[in-house]
Amino acid sequence: MSRRRERGVVLLAAVTALALMSAMAVGVARVSAIDQRFTWRALAALQADALARSGIAVAAVVLGETNAGDAPDTLRSPWARDAGRQRLGPGWVEVGVEDAGRRLDLGAPELADALPRLLALLGLDAGLADAIADWVDADDAPRPRGAERDWYLARTPPRLPRNGACATLGELTLVRGVDAGVLRRLAPHVTVAGEHAINPNTASREVLLAVVQDVGAVERLLAARARGPIADADVPDVLGEAPAAVRDALRTRSQHYLVHARAEVGEVQRAVEATLWAPGGLAPEVVAWQPLQADERRASVPDTVRRGTLAP
Repeated sequence: MSRRRERGVVLLAAVTALALMSAMAVGVARVSAIDQRFTWRALAALQADALARSGIAVAAVVLGETNAGDAPDTLRSPWARDAGRQRLGPGWVEVGVEDAGRRLDLGAPELADALPRLLALLGLDAGLADAIADWVDADDAPRPRGAERDWYLARTPPRLPRNGACATLGELTLVRGVDAGVLRRLAPHVTVAGEHAINPNTASREVLLAVVQDVGAVERLLAARARGPIADADVPDVLGEAPAAVRDALRTRSQHYLVHARAEVGEVQRAVEATLWAPGGLAPEVVAWQPLQADERRASVPDTVRRGTLAP
C-alpha cells in the first residue's frame, strides 16, 4: 500500500472517530439538558407546592385573627377581601377564602328538601336530587329517580355508591345523571364542607330562593344585606311570616370556611383547596385537604382528598 493511500485511510479513520465522538458529545449534552430540565421542574414543583401550602396557612392565621368575635360573615369580611396575586420568593401565590354558609351543603339533612328546588332554579333536572340522595344514604332502596347498589354494579366499570357523605364535589360525577356539565353549573352553589345552615349575607339568590321559597322575602334579604350586615336577630323581621324551619335554616356565622390557594414557579403551577373548621373564638383547624393538579395551560383538576390532617 502506498504512503499516500495509508495517509488517506488514517484520515478517514480519524474523521470517522471524530464524527462518532461528536455524536456522543451531542447525545451526552442532550441527556444532560433533559436531566437539568427534569431537575428544574422537580424543584419548581416543590417550590410551587410550598407556596400553595403557605397560602392555606396564611389564610388560617388571618381567619383566626379576624373572626374571633361574633360579627356576621359577609362578603366584606376582612378574610373575604381579595388580596390578588402576591409575589413571594421564586413565584407567586393567590389565596381566596369564602364561608361555606354561602352554599347549600349536600350532607345537611336540614337542607335536603332545598336541593331539588335549587336544581330547578339552575335549569337542571330536579330528579337528580334523588340520585344524589341515594348516593349518600346508607340504605339500598332507590328513590323514584335515583339509583342504588344494583344499578351501579351493572355499570362499566362497576362501582359502589358512597353510602356516606361525599368527600369532594368532584365525586358527584360518579352519581347517576351527573356529568361534567351538570357539575359546572351546580358547583358554585353547593358544598360538602359540613355546614348545616345558609348565610343570608353571602348566599347566592338561587340558594336563598331554594331555602326560603319566597321571592319577596329573598328580595328583602338581598336589600337588607346591601345596606349592611344582617345579624341573626334581624332575620325574623326581614323574613316576615316565614316558617320556623326556614328561620332555623339561616345563620349569619359559619362554622366552616373554604380556602383556595394557587401558586406558580416558572411554568409549574400547584393548587390546593382546604376546608377549615373555624367557629368564633377557636383557632382554625384543617378538616379537609384537596390537592389539585394543574399545568400552565390547563385548569385545575381534583386529585385526592385527605380529611382530618394537613396533607404531607
